[in-house]
Amino acid sequence: MKLKYLILFSLSGFIVALDQLSKNLVYLNLAQGEEYPLLGRNLVLTLNHNTGFAFGLILRAPDSVRDAFFLGIPVFALVLIVLIFIKLQDDQMLASVALTTLLAGALGNLIDRIQYGHVLDFLRLELFGFTFPPFNLADGSIMIGVMLMAFHTFRRSSNRGKTA
Repeated sequence: MKLKYLILFSLSGFIVALDQLSKNLVYLNLAQGEEYPLLGRNLVLTLNHNTGFAFGLILRAPDSVRDAFFLGIPVFALVLIVLIFIKLQDDQMLASVALTTLLAGALGNLIDRIQYGHVLDFLRLELFGFTFPPFNLADGSIMIGVMLMAFHTFRRSSNRGKTA
């Protein structure tokens, strides 16, 4: 089996399992809105049911439109990520890891939407006086994937400039 596929299956399986396990533990042990400080005010466990998407867009649409949107967009993203992944060169490990973390995060949140009708967010982070909206491990995985992909893209474009 090619290394990139081993990364895809093992890392995405691990991330999705950890995401779902953490959400279930919080769901079973905290009431919505209840808070449990982990690192004082800097990191707090708090159960939130996230019914929104991208800054509250599409919240006023009819339920049938919202449901189709909330399930259709992640499925489209998953298919797109897999197609890009298949086209990757075998030596593009950073891109493989980036796409894998994006895929795992999207899959983790899609599972929530199918299972609960919303996404379970449970971590609230405060850094340097800024409080981030509640998020979950799938969201963190997506952010890591975006940062890795940006780094990969920047590094590749920088290397092309040196060889030209």
